[in-house]
Amino acid sequence: MFSKQEKQISNVDTVIGGATTFEGNLNSDASVRIDGVVTGSVTCKGDVVVGSDGKIEAEVHGRDLTVAGTINGDVHASGSLKIESTGVINGDISMRIFVIDEGGTFTGNSQMITDEQKKSKGKVQEQSEKPAS
Repeated sequence: MFSKQEKQISNVDTVIGGATTFEGNLNSDASVRIDGVVTGSVTCKGDVVVGSDGKIEAEVHGRDLTVAGTINGDVHASGSLKIESTGVINGDISMRIFVIDEGGTFTGNSQMITDEQKKSKGKVQEQSEKPAS
């Protein structure tokens, strides 16, 4: 059987390797793993995994986020946010589920997204996407 880490890697569509620096806006409809450095914004409809050597200097949006490296910027997870023992987040966060392992570091403000907030946000987006009559 595959370990949990191998499953995370096998489900990833895009990998920013450890020897890679990316500057700009990274947008993906699938999951992303970052082991290098990203400066700009990260917007992902899938999951975002920041490896232990990964560093993001940007705002991050994703479904489920796992952070073993460093994020300097605001983080928005529509699902869960997990900071592993080596993970560091410096910025404000919002998520539905928050897990921080012993040794993980978070500096900023946090906001839990409730099911009701998620539903009302979806309705507002639907209304704003409708053409004006």
